[in-house]
Amino acid sequence: MNVTVEDIAERAGVSLSTVSRVLNDRGPVAESTAQRVRTAMADLGYSRSTLLRSTEHPLAAVCVPARPEHWQLDVLSRVDSALQQRGVLTATPAIGADLSEVMAVVDAGAALVITPMLTPLEMDIPVVRFAGASHTDDRLPHPNELVAARIDLTGALSLAFDHLSAIGHRRIGLICNDSGVLADQLQARFLAEHPMARFNDELDDWIAPVPKSVSGGADAALRLKDLTCTAVIVQSGLQLYGVFQGIRQRGLAVPRDLSAVGLGDSLTVRFTRPPATVLGFDAEVMAEALTAGARTVLGLPGDGLPAVPPTVRPMLVARRSTTAVLR
Repeated sequence: MNVTVEDIAERAGVSLSTVSRVLNDRGPVAESTAQRVRTAMADLGYSRSTLLRSTEHPLAAVCVPARPEHWQLDVLSRVDSALQQRGVLTATPAIGADLSEVMAVVDAGAALVITPMLTPLEMDIPVVRFAGASHTDDRLPHPNELVAARIDLTGALSLAFDHLSAIGHRRIGLICNDSGVLADQLQARFLAEHPMARFNDELDDWIAPVPKSVSGGADAALRLKDLTCTAVIVQSGLQLYGVFQGIRQRGLAVPRDLSAVGLGDSLTVRFTRPPATVLGFDAEVMAEALTAGARTVLGLPGDGLPAVPPTVRPMLVARRSTTAVLR
């Protein structure tokens, strides 16, 4: 029978993170506790792959969310490169409906988990992640979690409203995912800050929660167009492509018949027809924040996490998918 780190932790009466620190010779562990772990390993006949035996090259799980946005892939690609240049071994498991892929890397001896997600993972080894910009937007971090930066994703709505209002739009809709913490936050912010909040009791009708897909975006765009919305703010890149597709299929055009603002920039949305107005984030700053968290956990040279995590705010990139409302 294969012996796992869970077996060792149970035998030694310690947490998985303690076993990981002993295996990787990383982080503080009392000598008496470390000896209990080593004794449990010997009793259970546990041995590690020779590829993982060296502690000079720690293993990190650089985790991409299921169905990620482009900005998340961009950030993680930069983190992965930065860690490898420091001699850190990296694996890139996906965080799906369960954590099976991540736990497989933990079982292989990962010293930490790094992810651009904003919600807790509740792992037994250190997790470096992002959080919402407002403390009220963020769940309490798990004890093993380090918040590398606060990302003002929901604050992007304020910029979108300001931009669209300045060019005459009042009937502004929201296309968001049909589940998820960020979708819930976007909907709450939409209802609170909408330019028509004081004059329209039916703003809920201008929110279209749909699957994170091109077809979902297309259906939502046509539904909001039928409700006489003149502009939409779109959470997902896939949904944004769907907005363009759905409007074209009806023989209409963006932005003449419906202006669109996307959340998150990428090379592809810069070359849609027309190029999409977006709320972008500085991927380099975000990647450095996660990398600094990894340096803190692994004790690597260079700047570690500051006492107060930085807040990364969106930047409006105005392109030709938004224009003044037609009177």
